[in-house]
Amino acid sequence: MYARIIQFPLKPESIDEAVSYFQNTVGPALQNHEGFQSSRMLSNSETNKGLMVTLWDTEANRQAAETNGFLQGVIKHMSNYFAGPPIIDYYEVNVQVP
Repeated sequence: MYARIIQFPLKPESIDEAVSYFQNTVGPALQNHEGFQSSRMLSNSETNKGLMVTLWDTEANRQAAETNGFLQGVIKHMSNYFAGPPIIDYYEVNVQVP
């Protein structure tokens, strides 16, 4: 399994809107992508930091959700809520505990 983790600073006044957009738009759209496993958005209102964690069955399916423009569209829309540029990292998932 493969993970994409996006770290981002949030504008304090936009946290609720960012969470709502992820829950109502990004989450449902991710489910239409081949190989999508699960996703989480985390936020910390004390530090105004956020994370989006998305898990994929293969690296190729993770990459496909980027090369087809989906990820770029999400980041472009969510940049309205960001207080700075996001940082995107990639990992192989070695252990998962249900």
